Amino acid sequence: MYFLYSLFIGVFIAIAWAGSIREALIMVPIAAVSVPLAKWSIKWQNERYIRSAKNVDDIEMISQKLNELEGRLNELENK
Repeated sequence: MYFLYSLFIGVFIAIAWAGSIREALIMVPIAAVSVPLAKWSIKWQNERYIRSAKNVDDIEMISQKLNELEGRLNELENK
């Protein structure tokens, strides 16, 4: 996020330094939309990774239970 902040600030300063502050003000609404959208997308991506990791853990747990049940079923069939 710091890179995004510094990018917008750098572009704003570069445009303002060129002598036209009115054109630099165009960056304000662009930054006002882009920064929250980037924050939301990073948060969403992190939550997606967490959900994916939980699903993998659940699949492993179900696989272990299935193997246990299969073993018990084989024991009962052999009796």
